[in-house]
Amino acid sequence: MTRYYAVMIKVILRFFQVCLFQASPADIPASSILLNFSIVTYFIVGVLVSHIDHSWTISLVAALADTAMLVIVTKGLLFIRGLPSRFEQTLTAMAGTGALIGMISWPVFVLFRQVEPHSQLTSIILLLVLIVIFWSLFVVAHIFRYALDIRPGLAAVITTVYTIASLIVVGLTISGVA
Repeated sequence: MTRYYAVMIKVILRFFQVCLFQASPADIPASSILLNFSIVTYFIVGVLVSHIDHSWTISLVAALADTAMLVIVTKGLLFIRGLPSRFEQTLTAMAGTGALIGMISWPVFVLFRQVEPHSQLTSIILLLVLIVIFWSLFVVAHIFRYALDIRPGLAAVITTVYTIASLIVVGLTISGVA
């Protein structure tokens, strides 16, 4: 059991390295168990973050739509680039880092919702929210860049298009359920 925890800590540290731009998706172990664990964790964190503003039903549907977009876009981009063999590691990296950033950002978002408008803390917390959002976008661009073997500028464009499409799909899903 101790070996299992040591491996999990090593994998979590690898996700942190990807989040800090010190590793690429190729450095994430290729494992279907790790892939499934990362996707389930990403989904659960998505539900918890979404639940800050929505009911459980809406949060579940929104997180499901977001997770589906993550899988579909990652698979589609790798297929278009002719790199389907990188799917397992890339999706594991996307879901794992997304879950990790979501866990880190959850208290920031909760605090943001608790602070009174126009208080002295509002601007500091808003700055933290923006840092988390931009950090997340840079990590996604970093993963796309190395997984797809593309230039940083193209990775930024793909990340922007993916983010907008994901926001539209999740927004339409939320309004459809609500």
